[in-house]
Amino acid sequence: MTSEPYHPDEFAIGLAELTTLVLSTPDVESSLRDIADITARMLPNRPMVAITLRRNDETVTVASTGPHATVIDELQRGQGLGPCLEALHTAEPVAVTDMAAEKRWGAYPARMLEQGIRSVHSQPLLVDGAAVGTLNLYSAHQDAFDLTALQAISLTGQHTAVLLASAISMARQTELTAQLQAALASRSIIDQALGITMAQRHCDRDGAFEVLRAASQRGNVKLVTVAAAVIRGVTGADPTPPHFNRPSRSRSAPGDM
Repeated sequence: MTSEPYHPDEFAIGLAELTTLVLSTPDVESSLRDIADITARMLPNRPMVAITLRRNDETVTVASTGPHATVIDELQRGQGLGPCLEALHTAEPVAVTDMAAEKRWGAYPARMLEQGIRSVHSQPLLVDGAAVGTLNLYSAHQDAFDLTALQAISLTGQHTAVLLASAISMARQTELTAQLQAALASRSIIDQALGITMAQRHCDRDGAFEVLRAASQRGNVKLVTVAAAVIRGVTGADPTPPHFNRPSRSRSAPGDM
């Protein structure tokens, strides 16, 4: 099969589309699907493209150019061997120029040839130096990805990593915000219980805290649980959590997604 020539205009258009996606979209999953499609259009012969992400101890194909690409991308996971998994492990690109001559990864090359795949390239997606996923390209052509194509793939991987870094940062920020709100809610409940205990025991704040702490230790429960029970005993209702006003977020900032 003859490989199509590389078209710089396709790459320029694709790179502009990728930049727009990274800077503007709030939907990461949809963006990853668009990245797979744009990458395929940028390169000669439109290879199949799939994006794999690491989730805890597993890898998942989260976007692709179609069902066949997803099936091919998932073939290596049965044996835990393949270029995508190696790229994730090493945080380095892994290439197969001719699957018919490939000796790595056990039965993986034969299974790929059965699917009509001759060339594979797995580009790690790096966030803070660690591979959080891979951009995987599959072609029916031998030696499908020349130096120019590899440069385009590398740039695409960098754009994708920026998108993922923003999503990871937002997820972490959301988690930290939730933790802070939980801590503030606990503090509010404890403060209410301290006030009740001070009034009941005619003691100062330190004395009231010692009363609650002793009850916490005796019952082997958290201080906030004891505090909630004190409030419930007086009011007959569960404590009302404090209300947090969340500031509105502007979508105009480049890293805001």
